[in-house]
Amino acid sequence: MRIALVEDDKAQREILRSFCARYAKEKHTEITLDEFEQPLLFLDRYDGRYDLVFMDILMPYLDGMACAAALREKDEQVALCFVTSMAQYAIHGYEVGAVDFIIKPVKYEEFAMKMARIERILQRRESSMLLISGRQGVHRIDMRDLYYVEVYNHSLLFHTRDGNIETYGKLSALEEDPKFAGFIWTTPAYLVNIRHIGRIDENTLTVHGERVPISRRRRKECLEQIAGVVGGVLY
Repeated sequence: MRIALVEDDKAQREILRSFCARYAKEKHTEITLDEFEQPLLFLDRYDGRYDLVFMDILMPYLDGMACAAALREKDEQVALCFVTSMAQYAIHGYEVGAVDFIIKPVKYEEFAMKMARIERILQRRESSMLLISGRQGVHRIDMRDLYYVEVYNHSLLFHTRDGNIETYGKLSALEEDPKFAGFIWTTPAYLVNIRHIGRIDENTLTVHGERVPISRRRRKECLEQIAGVVGGVLY
C-alpha cells in the first residue's frame, strides 16, 4: 500500500509512521509512506501514485478541507482519511469523499481497525478500477463506467461515463490486463465493453448510443463472445 501523510506536526507524523510500520509487520504486508509537512507541496507533487492519503485538517497556508477539495480535482478516487483533533469538522470529510476519519490523539488499536477497513475498501476497488494517466491529470475509472477504447491520433481515447480521456499508449497492451476480460476487439483500433453494447448491426455496434465499427473478419468471434456474456460466462 502506498500512503501519503499530509501533516504539519512532526510528532504526529512520527506516531503515524510508527503505526504504519507496526501494522505492516503485524499484517505481513508492505507499506510505503511519503510525508508532507506542507499541503501545497503535496498538491504540487501529486501524481496519482497513492492508494491512501492521511490528512490533517488544521494546517497552515491551506487547511485540510481545502487541500482535499483541490486533491479531488486531481484524483476523484484515491482513498482519503482525515486524522484530526477537530472532531466537529471531521463529518464534513464526506463532502470530499473521505472514506473515514481518525480522531487525535490516535490510539494504535483504532488506527489498526480503520486501516483494516480501508484495506477492504481498496481491495474491492482494485478489482474494478483502472488508473489512467491522461493529459489532464490522473483518473481512476470504474471498469463498469468504461464504454470503449479507441486509437485516436496516435493516442488512446477512453470513452467513459464522465467523458473522454486521452492518453498515450498502445491498445494491444490492454489485452494483457485481466480487467479487460469483458471487452472485445471489434477492429484493431477499437476495444469495446460488451456490457454496454445495445445493438448489433451488419458493420457497427451501438455502444451507449455511439456507433462503433466492427470488421467482417471479427464479426463472428465478437458475436460468440457477446453470447457468452448473455449466457453468464463472463459474469
